[in-house]
Amino acid sequence: MKTFTQLLVVAALAAPAFAQTQLVRGDVNGIQGTNLFQLDCTNIQLTSSTLNLQALHDATRQTNNDYDLQVVQVGSNPVVLDVVSATLVPELFQMGNLRFGRSETWEVFGPAGSPTAVFIALRSTTGYAPIGAQGTWLLGPSYGRLMFGVIGPLGRFEFQFQMPALPALVGTEITSQAIIAPPGQPAYVTNPDCKEVRAN
Repeated sequence: MKTFTQLLVVAALAAPAFAQTQLVRGDVNGIQGTNLFQLDCTNIQLTSSTLNLQALHDATRQTNNDYDLQVVQVGSNPVVLDVVSATLVPELFQMGNLRFGRSETWEVFGPAGSPTAVFIALRSTTGYAPIGAQGTWLLGPSYGRLMFGVIGPLGRFEFQFQMPALPALVGTEITSQAIIAPPGQPAYVTNPDCKEVRAN
């Protein structure tokens, strides 16, 4: 399986993000109290001169779908992405809830036999690291590996995780993303997912 460092080398060799469209997997979410939008589970702002972002957001509410977004970076501090196109796709990754004392199910979906690794970071530290056709790493440089496994014959890797009882983290949002490495094919990154840490 390619390491995160190897994926970043691929990104460094690619053309600059400002010069071409880039694949980003994820959902469109409204920023509370504004008429602005962001990539769900990140701090990345989304805009579009061709698509109705509100309609994209509405289409995936209460569903297990995300988008393969083709974007162009139009701002860097903060990161702003212009959404050029959006294709509705099934989620590749789902987090379980983060509640003290409860074991929750996390799932990665992909080709059977594919090694996969799940990583976590604080939502506040998420970033934008495009990796061409392999997708976009969104967890930034301050991440940790949570789990490693192999996707089963039904196209799913499932594991249980119980959030440690760390009261200082209550109310903190955690973002997670997985890397999938199909045998004989390039590794790619999934959509992000996120949950707020709760005491119960």
